[in-house]
Amino acid sequence: MTYMDPKTVDKLEGKIEEAIAEIIVKMSVRKLPLLPSRHTLHLMAKAAVAVYEAAVENYDRGRPFEEPVEG
Repeated sequence: MTYMDPKTVDKLEGKIEEAIAEIIVKMSVRKLPLLPSRHTLHLMAKAAVAVYEAAVENYDRGRPFEEPVEG
């Protein structure tokens, strides 16, 4: 089982939170029913990273539903 480094998880959550906030601000309340609070944005980012961590774990278990990124 592969665990992601907590610093990497925190950084990824922060970057995803920024991206979600940027998209929501650009769409504005004219298209969205409400603007989420910082807490809600944070929870959205944490959820996205949790899904990613599950994909990593599944890949490590031999169920490659995702393509690895080579860098």
